[in-house]
Amino acid sequence: MYQVDGYQVRIAANADEDFRDSINSLSDVHPGTWLRFSGKRGTNGIVVAEKATFYPDKPATKNSGPTQMEAVAPAFESLIDSEGNFKPLHTKVRLSDAGGWCGWHRIPPESERQARVRRVGNRLLPRYMKQLAEEQSLTEFRFFIVEENVIRSELACNPGLVLLPDAVLDRLDSDDQLAAILADGIAYNIQSLRARLIARDGWLRATEVADLATWAVNPMAGLAANGAVGLAAHEHNVEMELERGRLALSMVADAGYDPGQAPEAWKLLSPKHLPRDRNSLKYPRIGQYQLMVLDAQYKGHGAVAQAR
Repeated sequence: MYQVDGYQVRIAANADEDFRDSINSLSDVHPGTWLRFSGKRGTNGIVVAEKATFYPDKPATKNSGPTQMEAVAPAFESLIDSEGNFKPLHTKVRLSDAGGWCGWHRIPPESERQARVRRVGNRLLPRYMKQLAEEQSLTEFRFFIVEENVIRSELACNPGLVLLPDAVLDRLDSDDQLAAILADGIAYNIQSLRARLIARDGWLRATEVADLATWAVNPMAGLAANGAVGLAAHEHNVEMELERGRLALSMVADAGYDPGQAPEAWKLLSPKHLPRDRNSLKYPRIGQYQLMVLDAQYKGHGAVAQAR
């Protein structure tokens, strides 16, 4: 039995198993191993895999950014770019140097709010990520609040950097809901790491490339211009969004937070302006999907009934 991709997966005794590189049997599988699988999910929420391919975790290029111990907001208000580098607030900067939509956000100085976001974010990190950090297998994570009034979600930026708009934090009612949003950013980083490893290490054989081509696509890439390509890109983005929703629920539950609050968090963030009557809010796509996953896999968890 393995926990992977937001599912509980049991490898059937008669499953078609394939082991790559240094993995030769199930006894070589450990936390951090990558698994490609197909199967059916039963009424108990467990997926019984009929096919399973195991890929070893391979060390990635070490992130040159600050470590978790150094990832503290500066004492004074400043700017942060997509790499997590700080600049004095009144420094003249060029938008072309921002590093994309994550760059040049104003970051408040270190405070209890910043410490809270960092505390919740670090608690969410799966244990195996921390264990593998010394092997440079996964990036080191940094969590910061930034001033942003338009975007109503976390900003998952360059490897390991997760920015949380202050307006998002203001809407959330609890650490359980905060955990759900930060977990989405961690899940994005896992998706990005998978794409980089596939592209770099050639995990896929020629016959598999067409079937899994979307694996190597940036999980948050924008839609293509139009036509069939645009539809494929949209479908891929939806698939990646839902995968992050599954992974986030798993991380939230493992960290001891209430996964039932995840769809509630997305519901609070869905409208541009909160209505006076919060009961009129509807679950967005990701919230609806998480409710379905909660019902299938987390039936015995505390506040699932409340979330529904």
